[in-house]
Amino acid sequence: MEEVEPIGRPGLKGWTNGLALQTANLRLADHALAQHRQRRRSTYILIGAFWAFAVLMLSIRAFIIDSLPISIMGPRRLIAAAVGALLCLAMARLLELLRNRSFPERVAVGLIGAFLMALILTTVTMTLNRIILPLPGFAPFNLAESAQWVLVWLGYFLAWTGTHLALTYHWDSQDYQRRAALLAEMTLEAQMAALRYQLNPHFLFNTLNSISSLVGDHRNAEAEAMILNLATFVRSTLTSAPTGMIALAEEIELQRLYLAIEQARFGDRLKVEIDLPEPLAGARVPALILQPLVENAIRHGVGRSEQSLTIRIAASDRDGAMEIQVEDDGNAPAPPARGKTGLGLANVRARLHAHFGDKAGLEAGPIPGRGFRATLHLPRRIA
Repeated sequence: MEEVEPIGRPGLKGWTNGLALQTANLRLADHALAQHRQRRRSTYILIGAFWAFAVLMLSIRAFIIDSLPISIMGPRRLIAAAVGALLCLAMARLLELLRNRSFPERVAVGLIGAFLMALILTTVTMTLNRIILPLPGFAPFNLAESAQWVLVWLGYFLAWTGTHLALTYHWDSQDYQRRAALLAEMTLEAQMAALRYQLNPHFLFNTLNSISSLVGDHRNAEAEAMILNLATFVRSTLTSAPTGMIALAEEIELQRLYLAIEQARFGDRLKVEIDLPEPLAGARVPALILQPLVENAIRHGVGRSEQSLTIRIAASDRDGAMEIQVEDDGNAPAPPARGKTGLGLANVRARLHAHFGDKAGLEAGPIPGRGFRATLHLPRRIA
C-alpha cells in the first residue's frame, strides 16, 4: 500500500475569515460580559474574605497584648476594615483600568499603591483613635507608633495586592486561552462550511447539464426521473449541518441517491456495488465526504467511455481505524501531477484535515490493469 499522502491546509478565503471573525466576535462579546461579572464578584468576595481575616487576626492580637475591652476596640476595627476594603476596591478598579499595560507595570503600581493605602489607613485610624474618639491614656500623636502601624498595614495590603495580581494574571491567561480556542473553533467551522458548500454548485452544475442533455435528446422520462432523484438528494443533504458528522450508513444512503441520479442518465452502463459491514454502519464521517470521489469515478469512468462501469464503495475495519474505498473498473485516467489533484480530491483532503488533522489520509491512483481507486483512512468514531 502506498504511503498516505499528507493532507495540506487549504488557504481560507477572505469571506470565510470575515464570517468566522464576525461570529466569533459576537460570542466573545457575550463571554467578555459574563467574565467581567464573574471577576467583579470574585473581587468582592476576595476583599470581604481578606478583611474578615484581618479583623480576626487583629482581634486575636488585641486579646493577647491589649488591655482595652472589645466593646471599645471592636467597632474601631470594623471601621478600619471598612476603610481598608474601600481602598482595596479603589486599587482593584485602578488595576482593571491598567489591564492593557504590561504585568510588571501593574506590579509596580500595586507596590506603590500598597504603600499609599497603608499610609491612608494609618492616618484614618490614628485620627479616629487620637482625635475623633480618643482612647484613654494615649498621646495625640506618636511617630514611632504611626510608623509601626504603617508597616503592619503595609503587610496586609501587600498580601492582598499580591493575591489580587496573581488572580488577575490567572484570569487573563484563561481568557486568552478561551479566546484563542474560540477563534480557532469558529475559523475551523467556517472553513469546513466553505468546503462543504463548495461541493453543491459543482455537483448541481454537472447534474443540470446532464438533465439538459437528456431533454435535448428527447429522453423526457429519464430527465423527469433525474429531476425527482435530484430533488430527493438535495433535500436530504440540506437537512444535515454543513460542518457536522453523520453515520456512515447515512453517507452511503446519500451516495445511493446520487448514483440513482446518474443511473437515470447512463442506464445499464452504470452498476453499483456497496459493502458496508454492520459494525461500521454507525461510524461517524463528515457529511458528503464520499460524493466527490463517486462523482470523479463517474466523470472519468463511464462519462468518458461507452463501456459499462461498476462503482464499488466498501468500508472495512483496520486495527481500530476505518478504511473506505471508492473504486471503479473503467479506463484509469493518467494520474494527476502532484499538487494538481483537482477540486474533488483537494476538497476531500482539506475536509479530512479540518475534522481529523493528521489522523486521516487519502490515497488515490489507478488500479493496476484497469480502474481507479480512492481510499480514505480515518479514525473510527461511533456516536
